[in-house]
Amino acid sequence: MRHWQINLTRTAMLASAVLALALAASAEDRVRTAEGIGQRGEIEDVTEDGLRMKINGRRLVVPFTDIQSIWSDAYPQLKEAEELYEKGVGGDADAMKKAAKLYDGLLTKGAPAWLRTVVQWRMYSVYATSGLVQKALDAYLSMAKQSPKLVTDLALPAPAADQHEVNRRMLAQVEKVLETAGNAPYADALRNFRVSLMLLEGDPKDILAGGILDKPLASTDAGVRQSAMFKKMDLLTALGRDQEASAWFEKIKTSEPEADPAEMAYWKGRILEKQGQPIDAALAFMRLPVLYPRLNVQRTADALWRAGKALEAAEAPKNEAQAVYQEAVSDYAGTTGAERARRELARLGAE
Repeated sequence: MRHWQINLTRTAMLASAVLALALAASAEDRVRTAEGIGQRGEIEDVTEDGLRMKINGRRLVVPFTDIQSIWSDAYPQLKEAEELYEKGVGGDADAMKKAAKLYDGLLTKGAPAWLRTVVQWRMYSVYATSGLVQKALDAYLSMAKQSPKLVTDLALPAPAADQHEVNRRMLAQVEKVLETAGNAPYADALRNFRVSLMLLEGDPKDILAGGILDKPLASTDAGVRQSAMFKKMDLLTALGRDQEASAWFEKIKTSEPEADPAEMAYWKGRILEKQGQPIDAALAFMRLPVLYPRLNVQRTADALWRAGKALEAAEAPKNEAQAVYQEAVSDYAGTTGAERARRELARLGAE
């Protein structure tokens, strides 16, 4: 009887093993392209050009830029994450947060290289659009190490002006990678990112004297060129070189007729502020919340704070300055300008 039970147990175990092997053999990976083409087979690896799949005995590489979604029977959590990610791209912020958690859970120690790369690729987009620049950079560098070509079409997000510790850490990180990057496909992007960090964290005098802005100022890309021109305005103003700043503003106005009107209004206000024309400065600053309220909330909040200071300098009625400060606090919470305005309200006894 006991011998019969042992054989039965062995038979059951063998059947389970056979079933597991059968399930494993039937498991497959699926990749859907942006054109709606579905590829079903086994994802084997990540190459410089994309995901390598084995489909009915033949091998095919699907470029990452062509991929719409990736599913795998071996990782059901990936399918759920991809579905939520697609909703998130469509504007569902809650779905994007849930997708991020699921992707993060897939980064286990035993995860295959292709899965880790897919997750980093997806998470890069989440981090970049959420303003998590340090995490975006980490994902970018991880992908670059695994597959350099993968990151060539990705644009690193702009570093935050008020995250000084994070910026300095990223600057050291980027400089270390560039030491051995040579002519890697991502080297130029990292060099440009380093310039952005140096412009935020470097000494204004050294930046102007060192020619760091020369290349972007000469760029044929209007966006890059104008951004550099406004940065030079910022540096000249920070150094108290007011006459040079005023002359530089006139140059921008003449040479860049399509320059960002909100930035032009802001810097006109800064110049008038320095020239001792507070009422005109306040009017220039107020163009941002009136005409471009959400274009750049950090800049608009700062303009409101400066408008309030200008009204006080012009000895306008106290309630007018308070109203401007209150607008910054109420409409642009979380910005540096709003925090500055809140302190002004407290000083004026409004809070």
